[in-house]
Amino acid sequence: HTGDESAASVVAAILDAVDSPLVTAAEPASLADLMKEMAAAETVVAIRYHNLICALKTGTPVLALCYAAKSDALMAERGLGAFCHPAREVDADRLLEQFRALEKRSAELRQLLAERNLDAARQLDHQFTALTAALFPATDHTHAHARQESP
Repeated sequence: HTGDESAASVVAAILDAVDSPLVTAAEPASLADLMKEMAAAETVVAIRYHNLICALKTGTPVLALCYAAKSDALMAERGLGAFCHPAREVDADRLLEQFRALEKRSAELRQLLAERNLDAARQLDHQFTALTAALFPATDHTHAHARQESP
């Protein structure tokens, strides 16, 4: 998913350099379409942050062309720190080397992402429970009724 003209030019250059029917650029119309594309892909190269999130969430191995610290941090958190590449200083040989390494470790990385996604879901559930308890403290109805005087 290219998203804007500057990303589109990078995508066009990659497609031209690789020149393979196995490499495609998707133009999904919605988040649901984007998630389907990511889930169906063998490997993803992502530039935009939301594309990176979608690939990681679907458990698809991803090579990130990082332009911001948040992308590097997210990739490191998910165990894919070795598959970050600076978007502003693309080295075609290094990028291809990282891509090949990513594909070789695909099965292992899919398992790692599944585990990290499960951990993230557990953490989110824990945080949601804690937040709910803080915002909506449970009231003890038993004690409230016991304190009422009978007429």
